[in-house]
Amino acid sequence: MKNKLTVRNIGFLWDLGEPLPKFGSKNKVAIRAAMPKDRGRLRKIVLEAYLPDWLWWVRKTGGKERARADLMSYVNEFLGDRERRIFVAEEGGKIIGFSGAAKHDRGTGTIGYGVAVLPGFRKRGIGSMLLLAALDWLKKSGVRFVTLEEETFGFANKDSPAIILYKSLGGKIISDQIFSQARV
Repeated sequence: MKNKLTVRNIGFLWDLGEPLPKFGSKNKVAIRAAMPKDRGRLRKIVLEAYLPDWLWWVRKTGGKERARADLMSYVNEFLGDRERRIFVAEEGGKIIGFSGAAKHDRGTGTIGYGVAVLPGFRKRGIGSMLLLAALDWLKKSGVRFVTLEEETFGFANKDSPAIILYKSLGGKIISDQIFSQARV
């Protein structure tokens, strides 16, 4: 029998007028801006990097291929726009994670679709490296205030790894409300 969990919709804000946290890592992971030639490699990991936490969303969207297509439309938008960037984490020639960032008018920006890292590479600081790269690019681009493009999700009475990451790197919760019931 599947459990029903209450899903929270949580908004975050970063004030880039404040110094970004320092983060040291011993990882042999390179963080760089994605290029159009990375599209195929991103397609291979784009969905898996959000699982298992987003499995409820995959079901709600209509399955893995529909969810992958939805995520790839986001990737394609970001790869084709100078005001947006996708940052990738690469290890041994393999893309293992990504995060998006977008500049908007009046010194504002967004982190697009949060931070996603393949399950076998989590808990090594790679998400922190990706988020800091995105925030640093936005700050250097003149952005002062950053929100998540889409709010992140968490389960009632439990902060997801993404929420813990955002808080640890200076994100302030600006909204937290019940979104829906999800089967997991």
